[in-house]
Amino acid sequence: MNTVNFLFGIHNHQPVGNFDFVIEDAFQKSYKPFVEMLELHPKIRVAIHFTGWLLEKIDEKHHDYIERLRHLVQKGQVEIFTGGFYEPIIPVIPEDDRIGQIKKLSDKVEKMFGSRPRGMWLAERVWEPQIVKSLVLAGIEYVVVDDTHFKSAGHYDDELVGYYTTEEEGYTLKVFPISKKLRYLIPFEDPKKTIELLKDHATPEGKNALVMFDDGEKFGVWPGTYEQVYNKKWLDSFFNAIEENEDWLHMKSFSQYVDSSSSLGRTYLPIASYSEMMEWALPTRARADFETLISELKKDGKYNSMEMFLKGGLWRTFLAKYTESNLMHKKMLYLHELMKKSKNISPETLDEYWKGQCNDVYWHGVFGGLYLPHLRAAVYKHLIRAEKRIDETHETKVERLDYDKDGFEEIVMKNHELSIVVDPDYGGRVLEIDLKSPEYNLINSLTRRHEVYHELMSQAITHEQLEKMGQAKTIHDVVLTKEEGLNKYLSFDWYERFAFMDHFFDSNVTLDGYSASKYSEQGDFVNQPYEIVDGHTFVRHGHVWIGPEWLSLDVEKSFELREKSLIVSYKIRNRSNRVVPLHFGSELTINLMAGDAPDRYLDGGEKHLASYKGEFDSDELSAVAEYEKVFVNMKLSERAKFWIYPIYTISYSEGGFEKVYQGTSVTPTWKFELAPNGEKVFRIELSTK
Repeated sequence: MNTVNFLFGIHNHQPVGNFDFVIEDAFQKSYKPFVEMLELHPKIRVAIHFTGWLLEKIDEKHHDYIERLRHLVQKGQVEIFTGGFYEPIIPVIPEDDRIGQIKKLSDKVEKMFGSRPRGMWLAERVWEPQIVKSLVLAGIEYVVVDDTHFKSAGHYDDELVGYYTTEEEGYTLKVFPISKKLRYLIPFEDPKKTIELLKDHATPEGKNALVMFDDGEKFGVWPGTYEQVYNKKWLDSFFNAIEENEDWLHMKSFSQYVDSSSSLGRTYLPIASYSEMMEWALPTRARADFETLISELKKDGKYNSMEMFLKGGLWRTFLAKYTESNLMHKKMLYLHELMKKSKNISPETLDEYWKGQCNDVYWHGVFGGLYLPHLRAAVYKHLIRAEKRIDETHETKVERLDYDKDGFEEIVMKNHELSIVVDPDYGGRVLEIDLKSPEYNLINSLTRRHEVYHELMSQAITHEQLEKMGQAKTIHDVVLTKEEGLNKYLSFDWYERFAFMDHFFDSNVTLDGYSASKYSEQGDFVNQPYEIVDGHTFVRHGHVWIGPEWLSLDVEKSFELREKSLIVSYKIRNRSNRVVPLHFGSELTINLMAGDAPDRYLDGGEKHLASYKGEFDSDELSAVAEYEKVFVNMKLSERAKFWIYPIYTISYSEGGFEKVYQGTSVTPTWKFELAPNGEKVFRIELSTK
């Protein structure tokens, strides 16, 4: 009789800093009922991976679940996989962190379940060849990645029926390919289709194995799947179908298969992730063209034969595509360098630093959390907390280094209460303002960018419409929206938004045009380089357009840190021989984490929610986020007209299109004239409690 092996696994993950109610919802809809179904089907064998942070969260609230899972492990029905404890993208963190995070989770699993993991789940299946050595040194015997990785190396479907061996510097590792076909069938199609696919790979020798390993959340949390998987008993039917065909369909654990079957041979896998991730990682223009190419190939019936030659992008491109992602990553690397210089790094400090490596906030696709401010805030919170413990300085320190690794030097200024990073090469902007007591990056916002999926907004349906369709759909087959009318919030910035961005406005500029990023900028300062005069002063010899000519203008700004305040001093000098009328503004983006919550507000003599859009005259403004204990006051040396508006992005996730509050743009503006060689001085003081 022809037989085949089936290796089945799920990966359960919640990002560090996610809301407790989200985790509880996932537990009730996915993690718990999946294990309950396993208990009803003792012949089913499954590999399960939990990220360490999620495992701890579940153990705190649902210890009985851990005990039930431990029983299944002891029976041999469940094999627990390891991985990075806080689910980092393994190739982009330092090697000592790779090994440390994996060992931390392996130790945790062994303690909780009585068995040390042999296999590993690779976060987002982001593979680079150099990680092989790290994984082996961390005690890993085998890992699962997508069949995309193998196809990129030249392997065809009929060759992906087991595991291969790869190596780096002589360190060998077993690598299993995850079947994309099975990922798309399970749990969205009739179980019979999966059984048919498996049967097609049965042979007299019975050595072939197909692997399905994917997100556990697709069994209950993804849109429509709880109804499909549990209420309509898809998972029960699936397990029944496997049991009914056990004479030829052999369900094995990964360890059983490895111990009984030899490698299919040696392979060397290129840099890769799953196919969708490599599409998302492409720069927007390239991604649009790539998706058009795929669509045309599918229309011509050529896609299946050509897919293995379509590579897409690589994960690291997210660090080039999104400056906000790169800054978190480079802050993490900056702390790594600080730790190398320090002799006494406590386990608690190391743990805070590792939490800051949690992958979700570093990328964006249908999944990924870069667009979620609470997840970015959590990463900053842990990195700031680690930095406080590593560098307990009370005196103001000034460092000059290439902080963001772009080939240009930045300035880092910090004391016991505050830390800032100044980027002279792009507008002399401030990239980060860390309030160390609440452990909060005040300007943790996001630039409003055009994304390819914005072109699909007209096709989106609501969740209510999806439910009426009566069948769960893979998130790659349906376009959802959480609310209607989102087009009115869709604007795109022509510059990246951080703090102390220097604007010179045309006389016709209005708040509406400014907030939509559709206005005339009169100067060439916002995104142009400033010179470093010294460690805290920067100058640009630029121009303003006073029709019909460009006139020379200097902007000099300096930064001074005091114990709980940042003082920014401006000197604007007219270098022309004409009188120059100017409308100048210094823009900050302040993220108060929620636009319409009553405990997050701006106060300029009158309280406004963070979602406020308007203008008023004042020489002072307070920004408050009570829950985060953020209290910041802006004091001006001269009364100004404040322009204020909320920043919303429209992003797409597994739940559909949604608007997300990313902060509030606060711009004090002044109108004045400068005589030839005349100058104007302003001062802005930010202070915190």
